[in-house]
Formats: sequence, structure tokens, C-alpha cells
Amino acid sequence: MKLHRFFIPPQFISGRYARIPDPDLAKQIGRVLRLSPGDMLILLDGDGFEYTARLEKVSAREVHVEIMKRQWNDKEPELKIALYQSLIKKDKIEWVFEKCTEVGVTNFHPVLSERSEKLRFNVLRAEKVVKEAAEQSERGIKPEILEIEEFGRALRRGAASEAMILILHPEGSSLERVTFPKKLLAVNIFVGPEGGFSDAEIDLARELIKNGAPISIVSLGPRILRAETAGLVASAILLNRN
Repeated sequence: MKLHRFFIPPQFISGRYARIPDPDLAKQIGRVLRLSPGDMLILLDGDGFEYTARLEKVSAREVHVEIMKRQWNDKEPELKIALYQSLIKKDKIEWVFEKCTEVGVTNFHPVLSERSEKLRFNVLRAEKVVKEAAEQSERGIKPEILEIEEFGRALRRGAASEAMILILHPEGSSLERVTFPKKLLAVNIFVGPEGGFSDAEIDLARELIKNGAPISIVSLGPRILRAETAGLVASAILLNRN
């Protein structure tokens, strides 16, 4: 039987027994899932370890468990993908966070582009979406959602790192023609908003390329993908090739 999985702060896991003072977790375990003493579950520390545990007690404000086994989660991909997703409508960006968490994206960098229709989103709600998606897909970490950053600043910062940068654009070269390192370890994927990146934003990318930045402007094929699906498709392609 598949066991329920829960991310908890690692400091609550110490020794054979653990007391977790978390009313939301207690409510989920005791009232929503109706687990009872003796039931088994899996706790995740967010650093890649998971703990098989037996529920000892659940009250309105805390959970008590006995730790039975500690092991490393081996489901995390070697390739680290940072998704620089331009801001889009609330329900769509939450969908991006959820599905890209499931597919294996490491972290999210919300980007404010020239054509972004939204300037912000509910971070706490988005973090909850990511947490639940990571638990459901049996990941060992929760992808981090970083602060919103203007496109130009995000691109320049990314260009200064060692990670390869892919900017998704309909007029770019085919992704299949991109020359990747033999061992690809990190990729930053930039996805535009509804309407795509502006000419000025693409011109900035081309200028950085001329100056030696590890940037490729790429297309995912002849069909135009929506802003919320492009990053998911690109991430899946890269994770399955590595």
C-alpha cells in the first residue's frame, strides 16, 4: 500500500521518536486523512532523506511518530533545471509550479517581462501547491520559489553562472540542434508570458550571446505552445535525454 508522504522541518526529526508541533499537519493526518495510531507514513526532511514512521499520537496541534527507517530518496534527477517563468495568470502559473514540480524542476524564478499581464502572485499558495505536488510525485526535495525578478536582471545574472541558458522563442533554432555538454548538470530555461518575449528582450539575449554568454535561443517545434506548457515540455525533454 502506498504510504502518505509529508514534508516537515528537519529539526523535528531527532532520534527514534519525533514530536512535530504543526497544527496544519495534525489536521491533515487526523481529520482529513483519518490516520490513527499504528498507521505508517513517510516523513521528508527536504534535504533528500525520507523516514518511514509509525504514527503514535495525533492531537489538534501536534503529531507524534516513531521513526522506523531512514533512507535516501533516489528519485531526484541529476540535471538541475531552474525554470525562469514569466508571470502569467494566477491559475496558470500555479499549474506551471505544480506540473513542473512533478516532472522534476529544481527551482522556480518568477520573471517580470515586458508583456507580463500580472505583476505578482500569491507566494504562500504557490508554495503549498509545490509542496503537495512534491509529496504526490514522491520527490525528496521541495522546489524553491524565488523572488520575482525583472527579465534583464535575471538573464544577466543567469549568464554569469555556469549553467546553460535556453530562451524559448518561436523563431529560435530547433532544440534538437543545440550542442549540449556531454554531461549536462544545470540548465536555466526562460519562458515568456502570453505573447512571448518582446523584441527588445530577445535583442538583449543576442547581445549577451555576442559577448560569450552560454545562451541559446531555441524553438520547441513548428507549433506554438502556450506560456504555461512551454516550460513543462522543455523540462521533460531535457530530463529524459540526460
